This record gives sequence, structure tokens and C-alpha cells, in this order.
Amino acid sequence: MNAPSTPSSADFRALLGRDEGVQVVAFRLGGELHGCDIRLVEEVVTKRTIHPLPDVPARLLGVLMLRGEMVPVVDVAPVLGLALQRERAPSILVLARGEGRVGVAVDGVHEVLEVPADSIRPAPHTGGDRDAFVVGVARMPAGLVTLIDLAEILSERSTLDNAERP
Repeated sequence: MNAPSTPSSADFRALLGRDEGVQVVAFRLGGELHGCDIRLVEEVVTKRTIHPLPDVPARLLGVLMLRGEMVPVVDVAPVLGLALQRERAPSILVLARGEGRVGVAVDGVHEVLEVPADSIRPAPHTGGDRDAFVVGVARMPAGLVTLIDLAEILSERSTLDNAERP
């Protein structure tokens, strides 16, 4: 029996293009409200220690020990032109990636949102690297939610490995 495949960035973009709503996990990053495809997120982990590792790319914050498994935790904020807030331990979105899992550090998880199709607008183009990862903006009662493609960000290994921490 085959395991279900992980949704890809094309899946999320296609889903947004339909006249249906989408479910997203809303989270804070760099003081802004963002949302990602709920199908990517296996679980949310809070108040856990991230164990730093020596000689790893700057974007790899370390590993999280989760039920005996070492889950690498990455900082995607700089890819979006943002900075992870350092006042408290980040929340971690745990995503399936191929054979393993990866954690994405965020400032805090807001909630699961049902985003109606008529509230989604195209992403404004800024001319920066961020344009490749922002797939739309949703006007919600909680405020504007920037819809980002975490699958695309994580597939851009060179972006994560080579970018310098601000």
C-alpha cells in the first residue's frame, strides 16, 4: 500500500485558482499574519527546545526531538524578507517532506482558517525573491493573511542553504 503523497506547491496554487475556499494554518511570522496549505502541516509543536548543531547552514536552527525522531527545524523568515522574533521560543509547524519530516519555525500559530474563494486576491508583486513564494492575499476578519507556499520554499534548497541570516 502506498503512503499518501505530500501536497506540492502546484497543488496549492491550483487549489487557490478554483472557485472554492481553502483551509490554511494561519501563523505569525515577522509580525505579519501568514497562511499555508493545511494539508502540509502534520502537527504544531510549542514550548520545545531546538537543539543547535555545529557547522550547518544558517537557516537550519537545529533539531527538535519529537517522539524519538530528530526533526530538522528551519527558519524561512529571511526568504520572505522577514525576521523571526527572538523574544521567546518559536512555534514549529511540522511538515512531511519525502521520507522524513521538517519543522518550520514561526513566531506563533494563530488558528486554522476557512478562506472563502472570494476573499483571495492575487499577491502584489514586489520585484523581490518573495514573489516566488507568496501566492495570494486573503482579506479575513482576523486581518490580511498572506498566503505562502511552504512546499515551494522548502523545495528551494539553495535558497535556504545560501542565504545569510539578517
